[in-house]
Amino acid sequence: MAVELDFLTTDPEEMELVSRYWAMNEYGEFLMPLKDLVPFKEIKQPAQLTKFVRTLCLAYDMNDICKCGKPHRASGRSGVSKSQRQSHRPCEACLEQQLLEKQAKEAADRAELEAKLAPHVEWMNSRSLAYRDLADDSVLLLQALYASVGPRLWEGRFTHDDCSDLSPYNSGQFASRLYRAGVLGDDPEAAWQGTYYLSEGEVRIRLEYAKLFLPPDVELGSGEEAFSLLIDRDFKNSEALSKLWLDYACDDVIRYLMDQCELHNQFIEPDALVKIQDTIRHGLHTYSVSQLWFIVWKVVRDAAALSRRSYYSQERATATIATKIRKQLEFADQTGELRDTWSRPPAHIVGTLGIVLNELFGIDERSRGESVLYMFAQMGKQQEANSDAHELAVAFMRDTLDLDTPLQALEAFAELIRSGLTTEDALVKAVQRNPEHFTS
Repeated sequence: MAVELDFLTTDPEEMELVSRYWAMNEYGEFLMPLKDLVPFKEIKQPAQLTKFVRTLCLAYDMNDICKCGKPHRASGRSGVSKSQRQSHRPCEACLEQQLLEKQAKEAADRAELEAKLAPHVEWMNSRSLAYRDLADDSVLLLQALYASVGPRLWEGRFTHDDCSDLSPYNSGQFASRLYRAGVLGDDPEAAWQGTYYLSEGEVRIRLEYAKLFLPPDVELGSGEEAFSLLIDRDFKNSEALSKLWLDYACDDVIRYLMDQCELHNQFIEPDALVKIQDTIRHGLHTYSVSQLWFIVWKVVRDAAALSRRSYYSQERATATIATKIRKQLEFADQTGELRDTWSRPPAHIVGTLGIVLNELFGIDERSRGESVLYMFAQMGKQQEANSDAHELAVAFMRDTLDLDTPLQALEAFAELIRSGLTTEDALVKAVQRNPEHFTS
């Protein structure tokens, strides 16, 4: 017999039934059909017999051997092997041992993770920021984030999902941007299990699941008063603001692209999407989001039509989208014509970042990229000019006081103003007239 029995009953009739049920010939064929084993006591149907036999014995398949050398349990006739083999699945004893080893390793990993997270937890609990010193793009993003999650920004904790209305498509990239810039902190004690893990002995974080928060200001702590420092910001970093707007505008176009692809059953591979994003970002240096929407609408429709041709597959047709967008941009550059009346679909949100950009700078989906970038560039130049004028005024006043000629200097300066010069030009003239007295 290829099955070894361990009886759980001492009833002779039941033991005989079990032996007849499992009886096999040398070819591994069962000798007794199930229909010939019933009725037996209350058992009337063959379907009930196997379940009853399992309560009377433990059957071990001697042809199905675990790596440890022990046979596997057989639950019924259908699971018995007809020839000798070594199984790749563990027996019950091995499975229990593996489970114990797995639990021990998980416990050790948790202990190691908690030990390595402890300094991080302590640091996050004590962190603070100088709100006045935060970069312009970070401040603008925090304003948009506040519009998305409210006072939870500093009072509670939030995740990427909580601020999904930050931008039209991939809001998480902007929350992650703040975290990587050191503006947002994370709270391991509030995080879901699995957010933090060990890799090569180092702690890693799944940022999309992390519980994030805005650390307090070094002077005013947390609250509405402290956050007001970020509301009244005088923006001046043209490069940072330009990059942030391009990131947002590209996100706005990609959302429209994904909607159109879904409409036409097109799937864009991740590598192809990166190429498309680069192309769209380049186009946004000149054109508006609305104009790029028109291009997207046209090329996705063309790709969908192409996929219906006998010599084109869906994948090949979709792969042409990046090149088609580039071609449309080149054509627009040559002709100077590109439709700009495309409207935002009802389900396609602006996002709180888009609202803040509109409130602060009057930017929307119809703002041409060249105009937006020029506006930011002029802001930077104005700031440089203001800085130069400030330094010139400081030098004028310092040297005037040092020479003890304040009245004469002020009269000369007033005369220049009356002649129609601006304040800055009057300062320059005053210094030029008295190079031996004033330094620029």
